[in-house]
Amino acid sequence: MLLECAKSFEKLLDIQYRLKIGRKGNDISFSIGFDAVDFHHLAGLHKLKDLRVSRAEREMVFQKILDGEISDSDITQSRHFSEIEKRLHLFAHLETILDSNELVFRYAHKPSQFSVIQAEFLLSTPYKSEEVYVFLDKKENAENYFCRSFFPKTDKDYTVGQVKYTLLRKEKITLSIGESVVQYER
Repeated sequence: MLLECAKSFEKLLDIQYRLKIGRKGNDISFSIGFDAVDFHHLAGLHKLKDLRVSRAEREMVFQKILDGEISDSDITQSRHFSEIEKRLHLFAHLETILDSNELVFRYAHKPSQFSVIQAEFLLSTPYKSEEVYVFLDKKENAENYFCRSFFPKTDKDYTVGQVKYTLLRKEKITLSIGESVVQYER
């Protein structure tokens, strides 16, 4: 399962999404990119506090998973593994989840008092029988975003009180070959 997640995320390192969302005549355009260092947190490995993998250098952990040096048997030893197991099952399908054309919400940190997640956007997307949250935040460039957090919906509904934006356009770019596919255009 862990290797499957790492391999699917490795494919995303060569992908960029460009989105345009709108509300009441105003639109926002931004891109979503991926970096190997982000895998650690998105997969929930930081929650395995009783294992060294939670504190180890993130990019190195990602590479060790790809090389088979860290496996499911290593992380299932954690007493906190149950906290991330469902996330890992869904995380292997992150690309499919991002390829869907479902709802996009603007995420404002303050209205959600029960959350410490610092993010600018929240994508709330159904996948199979689950609702999945993907939180996006800015990189140093104002139009470039990364996935800050990813997890399935639990008893907390992070969309409550959030302003909903409409997806107007979504383009998926394979960076290595410059191939661009418009996945959605309203």
